[in-house]
Formats: sequence, structure tokens, C-alpha cells
Amino acid sequence: MRRTREIVGLPVLDLKSGNSIGWVQDLVLDNDKDEVVGILLEGGHFFQSTKGIPRKAVATVGKDAITVHEKTVEELKGTRWSDKVGNEVYTQGGDARGTIKDVFLDDSVEKMVGFEVSDGLFADLLHGRGTILRPRVIIDGQDILIVDNQVSPLDQTDEGGLLS
Repeated sequence: MRRTREIVGLPVLDLKSGNSIGWVQDLVLDNDKDEVVGILLEGGHFFQSTKGIPRKAVATVGKDAITVHEKTVEELKGTRWSDKVGNEVYTQGGDARGTIKDVFLDDSVEKMVGFEVSDGLFADLLHGRGTILRPRVIIDGQDILIVDNQVSPLDQTDEGGLLS
């Protein structure tokens, strides 16, 4: 699993020209398909734009850089990673479970696999942050995440629920 915040800020390199294209500003996610749609670049005309490099144009997402087959830019539809961070997490029963601090992706950076959740600074210090895996998510809305009633921020051994 990879945290999205580890990818934001990486340089993007064009394998065709050998040039640096820019740096990752944000990732665009498809909540319905649990997929990464593409990446938005910092600076220039990409700033606050919905145009970016689609995931299919990405060759690899390495530890230190992202490589692309060629600089392909298109309209990316979905939710920005930065817009998900800070969203509240509730159970179906209406109990608060914290806020989203990051999105976990698979190693190939193609699929969303879960969320890092904080229940506040004090709980983070005592118990660490938790992880909610995608199968426990009922609704991934624009402003909130609704999970099944079994997810508990303090029960970190609950399989498939919150883990540290």
C-alpha cells in the first residue's frame, strides 16, 4: 500500500523526450470505481485546472519519481485527493469515527484500497491513526465517508476495520 501524500510532490518525467514535465500537485480519484483517474501537475496553466495526465499515460510510479510514456494532457473527472483529506467519517448509525487524513492506494497506484483516519491528536498519540479498508465503506460522498457500524476508532484489531 502507498499513501497518496508520498506521491504528491514527486517529479514527473517524460520517457519519450527525457524531460521533466513538472511535479505532482494532486491525484484525481474515481470514488465509484475506486480508481486513480490521473495526476494534476503544479505550476503553469495546470494550476487549479482539471486538465492533467491520465493514469493510462503513466508508465511507473517510483519511490522518487513518476515516469510517463509521453506528455498526454486531458480533462480529468473525479475527486481530488486534497478535497478528500479532512472529510468526516461516520457510521451508518450516525457515530463519528474521525476525519480522513490520507488515501491508501495499491502498489501500482491504480486502485484506492482504504483511508487513513484520525480521531484527533490525543487519540493519535495514544493509539495511532487507523485504517478503514474499502470493503467497510458504505458511501464515499463528496463531504463525508459513511462506514458500516462495526468500524471503531479504538478497536484497532477489528479485521477489515480500523488497523494501525
